[in-house]
Amino acid sequence: FKTKADFIENYDQPLMNLPYVVDREQRRILCQSTACLAHIGRSIGMFGSNDIESSKCEELLCEIYDLRHPFIAFAYNSGGSADEAKEAFGKIAGILKKLEAYLKIEAKNNGGQKVCHLVGGKFSAPDFHLFELLDQNSAAAKKLEISDDLLGEYPHLKAFKEGFEKLDENQFYLSSWLHEGLPFNNCVAKVASALDVGLYKRGQAAEWRGKGEITMNGS
Repeated sequence: FKTKADFIENYDQPLMNLPYVVDREQRRILCQSTACLAHIGRSIGMFGSNDIESSKCEELLCEIYDLRHPFIAFAYNSGGSADEAKEAFGKIAGILKKLEAYLKIEAKNNGGQKVCHLVGGKFSAPDFHLFELLDQNSAAAKKLEISDDLLGEYPHLKAFKEGFEKLDENQFYLSSWLHEGLPFNNCVAKVASALDVGLYKRGQAAEWRGKGEITMNGS
């Protein structure tokens, strides 16, 4: 992010923010989580097979981002107290209920089978965002002693998370430093700023420094 000024000037991107995607082929930079996920999904064929499915992907990305907000607000804009943590996870519960209801309908439409994909029975951008947040919120809830089983009351969400992380296609990522070697949050966050989902302390070793850039190609 230290190159922010250069990106703004060289790519004419006044909306520069984290996260961002550099599309060198089209020579442009895209910012904001939902826009980045949608762009990558479209670029690699993971944004639905038709207009209806694409719209469903967009809808889900927005809903899943709502799941992200309470945890991020607690991590960066709170005093880090136990009461504030409980309040944040109380807000998360309301959004989990909506996503649970969505997956219940998808499971019914799938003959009662467990659902590992949110749209069209195959990989799409919302799958990855939902798994990320279920994974992170579950770990944080346990660390903060909010709940040892955050998804215990949401069987379809739990089945999605467990099924998605068992898919062969995801094993390389889940066993790599991308999943195991990066903290959830920035070092100034009140939670999950260190690898153990705890607090990063100034002067502490940070093996993850310099590992935040991912390059993709079309081959």
